Amino acid sequence: MRILFLFILLINPICAKANIDQKKLKIIEDFLSDMTSLEADMTMDIISENENTNPEHYLGKIWLDRKLGLLRINYGKNFMVAKKGTLKVVQENEKEQEYSTEDTPAGILLQPKIDFEKEGIIVKSLTEVDDLIQLFLVYDSPAGSIPITMYFRPKPVMVLMGWAIQNPNQSITNVYLNPEKTHMSIKIDSSIFKIK
Repeated sequence: MRILFLFILLINPICAKANIDQKKLKIIEDFLSDMTSLEADMTMDIISENENTNPEHYLGKIWLDRKLGLLRINYGKNFMVAKKGTLKVVQENEKEQEYSTEDTPAGILLQPKIDFEKEGIIVKSLTEVDDLIQLFLVYDSPAGSIPITMYFRPKPVMVLMGWAIQNPNQSITNVYLNPEKTHMSIKIDSSIFKIK
């Protein structure tokens, strides 16, 4: 049910070009900018545009060290690591892929200061439904404009709940962070970010 909910919101955002609540947007920017690190259990679902293809479902974990510009996402037997401006994607039985971090949505979380008015990012809508804030934006990359919806729970303390990305191949990646297994601003061992 959650996957369907995220899918509907991504494809049909509630207010495509509504007036953006700048105060709420600033709260989100400050929250992400002040979050020095993040560790969370997560689930990831990748939904193909082909209706005959079953969604890929993964259990995984995410580590983010914003001070050092480091990110690691493990999902199933696959993982991606961002460091020194490069994002490496390692998938089972596939050739390793490498991208500039700035060319990927990961670049948003790795900015030293989060700024949604930065060139290459367009905020489309900011809505709050059932204590869930949904921020819909478009991120420019060499592969084209990438629609992203980020989800936040504002109370009792703000928590990043996940995001949905419409990939250049038209598949949709939904990531859900378990709020009960999410820890922010903690020390993360740098060995986590080693590729081998």
